[in-house]
Amino acid sequence: IHRLKRDTPVILMSGYDEIDATLSFPERVRHVVQSAFNGKRIVIFSGGESKETAALLEEIKGIKEGGGFGSIMGRNAFQRPRAESIQLLKDVMNVFKS
Repeated sequence: IHRLKRDTPVILMSGYDEIDATLSFPERVRHVVQSAFNGKRIVIFSGGESKETAALLEEIKGIKEGGGFGSIMGRNAFQRPRAESIQLLKDVMNVFKS
């Protein structure tokens, strides 16, 4: 189990080495992806706490840049008004399309 938080100085990997906390978020994502059978497995990141749209999209861009395949959106999408949720999901899909 990998626990990778965007802004935390220590990244825990149960039973394995620690990720260098000086790496950028996309670099840490890349490390986690490479740890999954040398990048041969799909890695989807948990969404975490509720975030503002700009912060969430920035995190999604970092996940994509690092080679992640997605983020579990849950509350970040469904605890918003319907129109805002739909726009957010479209924006996330556009990040992964680009």
